[in-house]
Amino acid sequence: MVSIIRGAMIVVTLVCWGMSLYKLRDLARDRANLPLRALCLALLAITLSMTIQPFMPRIDQFLGVLDAARLISNCLSLLCATAAQAFLLYMTSDDAETRRNVRRRNVALLVTVTAMVVLFAVTPPAAGLTEPRVRDGEYYGEPFDAPFLYVYLAYLGWSLVQVVILAGRYARIAHRPLLRFGLRLIVVGSLWGLAYVSAKVVAVAVGILRPDWALAADALVVLSFTTSILLVLIGSTIPSWGPMVGLDRLWEWAGALRDYRRLHPLWRRIHEVLPQIALLPPATGVRGALAVARDASLRRVRITVEILDGYASLRPWMSGAVAAHAEQVARQHDLSAQQRAAVVEAAVIGAALRARRDGLPAVAEAGPQPDPFPGPGTDLGAADQVTWLARVARAMSTPLVKAIIAESGPRPGTVPAQPAQR
Repeated sequence: MVSIIRGAMIVVTLVCWGMSLYKLRDLARDRANLPLRALCLALLAITLSMTIQPFMPRIDQFLGVLDAARLISNCLSLLCATAAQAFLLYMTSDDAETRRNVRRRNVALLVTVTAMVVLFAVTPPAAGLTEPRVRDGEYYGEPFDAPFLYVYLAYLGWSLVQVVILAGRYARIAHRPLLRFGLRLIVVGSLWGLAYVSAKVVAVAVGILRPDWALAADALVVLSFTTSILLVLIGSTIPSWGPMVGLDRLWEWAGALRDYRRLHPLWRRIHEVLPQIALLPPATGVRGALAVARDASLRRVRITVEILDGYASLRPWMSGAVAAHAEQVARQHDLSAQQRAAVVEAAVIGAALRARRDGLPAVAEAGPQPDPFPGPGTDLGAADQVTWLARVARAMSTPLVKAIIAESGPRPGTVPAQPAQR
């Protein structure tokens, strides 16, 4: 197991070199790009940090100082974490306040690295360079405990929390799907980094209290560190290389298929009452599923249009009284404004479908009829419209909306339409 994890670490290091060189090529074409400069610095720092680790014994022997390579590797990791924060800050803004935030983080890094170097210098070495276990490399597999290590872990943990906050905040406003996905990968990778910090602390304690468990603890440290680096690496670079391998098209196809599935329950309810809205025969069975998968984008457009056609046909049966009642019930349940709007629209549509199916005449309520559709009734873009209709479809299947529709019943003053006399 340990050898597999170590092998994975070597693979991740090679991937880091490839991605670093790839982004350096982009930087050579756009040297004034501040986010790109910060990203390249972060990639180079973590790449060098991981490259150093297998060669720690030789580096220490060359420098003549035990654990010097470990200190350098840790400082490079902190540089990566700080540059990653700068990258995320510059991605959202380049104003004076952003530059001040970046400078403050750079100062914090400088203070931390200085403290680590001082602590390293005043701490007696744990062994001599000439000892056999040091020269053979056995020492570097043993649990490591030194004062500067805790400074390193504290700053790294704080930096990773900042990365989680910044990447998560930016992911909520990012419009490009691959960028949004990459930022979420950075969040997950940073959480794995926090797991690495925790595992490192546990490994130190285990090495002191239970030396026989040290090997398993070290494997956990390496696993969490490698996973963190891999996820952050993919997340930070996928917006640039993803379109080259077709990930943007794959993402668009998957999104269209997901939207179709989300809209289908609402379409099915309307189609059962108004079958004429279907532009083509409904997709059924395996062949139908394959047809939807093959033309997911077209099917998404078509099902949206058919739902809106159903809305238009149902408008004479849309009740302002039902809308007012649904609004009141939604407020009683302390729903948010967006949830209330979806509940109201779902209730009005459901009640209109029920009235139309039961053959009741159109609404004949006094006064102007309110427009119960904050979604399709306004100038929404195609994506926002699909999102809104999917929210309505989800609300329509909730017990709350079902109860409102059931309470609507036959409206006072109306009777079912009588069949024509022959």
